[in-house]
Amino acid sequence: MIRLGPVIATALLPTTSGLLEAARAALATGADRVEVRLDGLAPGEEIGPLVELAAERPLLFSGARDAVRPEEIPLLRRAQAAGAWVDVPFSPQLPEDLYGLRPEWLVLSWHDGEGTPSDLREILLRMRQRPATVYKLVPTARDFPDTAAVLDLLAREGSSGDVCAFAMGAPGLPARILALARGSAAVYASAPGCPPGAPGQIPLGELLGVYRPAELRPDEPLYLLAGWPLRSTRSPALFNAWLGMAGLPGRYLPLPASDLAPLLSRWEGTFAGMAVTIPHKEAVLAYLASTSRLVRLLGACNTLVRGEGGWGGANTDVFGVRCALRAVPRGSRCLLLGAGGAAAAAALALRRIGPTAVAGRDFARTRAFARRFGLVALAWEERGAASWDLLVNATPLGQEGEETPMPARALPGSWVFDMVVRAGGTPLVRRALSLGLQAIPGEAMLVPQARLQFRLWTGRRPPSTRGPRLPGAP
Repeated sequence: MIRLGPVIATALLPTTSGLLEAARAALATGADRVEVRLDGLAPGEEIGPLVELAAERPLLFSGARDAVRPEEIPLLRRAQAAGAWVDVPFSPQLPEDLYGLRPEWLVLSWHDGEGTPSDLREILLRMRQRPATVYKLVPTARDFPDTAAVLDLLAREGSSGDVCAFAMGAPGLPARILALARGSAAVYASAPGCPPGAPGQIPLGELLGVYRPAELRPDEPLYLLAGWPLRSTRSPALFNAWLGMAGLPGRYLPLPASDLAPLLSRWEGTFAGMAVTIPHKEAVLAYLASTSRLVRLLGACNTLVRGEGGWGGANTDVFGVRCALRAVPRGSRCLLLGAGGAAAAAALALRRIGPTAVAGRDFARTRAFARRFGLVALAWEERGAASWDLLVNATPLGQEGEETPMPARALPGSWVFDMVVRAGGTPLVRRALSLGLQAIPGEAMLVPQARLQFRLWTGRRPPSTRGPRLPGAP
């Protein structure tokens, strides 16, 4: 039997010529099959060239997600006659003959754009009452428990070979990465030059280059990055490259989770190490069997290391901040924005540089934070009038959109360090560069602290790689 996957690239464009180009590019990139989305074609576009391509290249034709439209039926029949697989939405109203389509090249699919129901297995059993080769279930993950439910379904049903399951939405990314290792018949990514075919779908190049899901075995160690909302992170690209170059098994993957309790209770024995970021760096202390002296001093942990008695807590952020700020002159006046776990690491590092003031939205918390680290507390509204040589942003502002943590024209200093990592630089970094300031992006901290995490988890130094090009660097 011809397999459906394992890696399928979704091509969703309004023109036949665009779909043809995307399909060829996806197959050249490494996709095993290309899903041609008929519902994205503009009216009047002829699918003949796509059907011709199906006679020589592995394609999958699909249409509307909710129900088969009458005009799609002859197109799906033509595609299947040419040798392509087709995807038909599951519903109780499907005709017995399934529109005359051949079951051996048929995917029966079910999507839920709102969430993840508790009866996924019951839905699968109802789908299996209709003849098809693959039954595809794709709910939407709103948080970690939804992702876990999809992977639980695969753990129970994946060995049958007829189930394709993962989750839409940003929190569902771990289910996409782990689906094949848990028994899914396929996983989907967006074809080159195409937008995501569904919420949370990542580009084919990222799926294959960063995560290599088809090579992942069920027993390989996992390293997680837990945070919320965790919309973007460069850490997986770093860690997975290091693991590959070092010849070590395992994958590092982002795991959006608003609460650590379900994650640690359900997956405690399934991962070899975990990094935590906003908002969990302080809350995670309640789940640790031991902590380093630095963690106790900061009251914040960003790295979980497995020990004999349970999880031990470490903090690599301070090392990362010190590496990022090594060029800043001693004696510089510092202004720190934020009073959380990331700010604690920065506060400890800034004590080596010069006198520091801290501003946070909650003044009572900011004042307590300042007393802990010997800083001067400022109200959030006073930050724009403060004098400083070095500004450090330890808030999440700048992860998305164009909001900055400082008022307009309030950059009178010399150095700006933004702990937020964002491709192309955060709005704060870009503005500092435009004003001629020395701007240090979050990557300058991310890479050294990640190298220390890698050593804590694997016992080995990561392979030497050329560091990332920093915004503004020659």
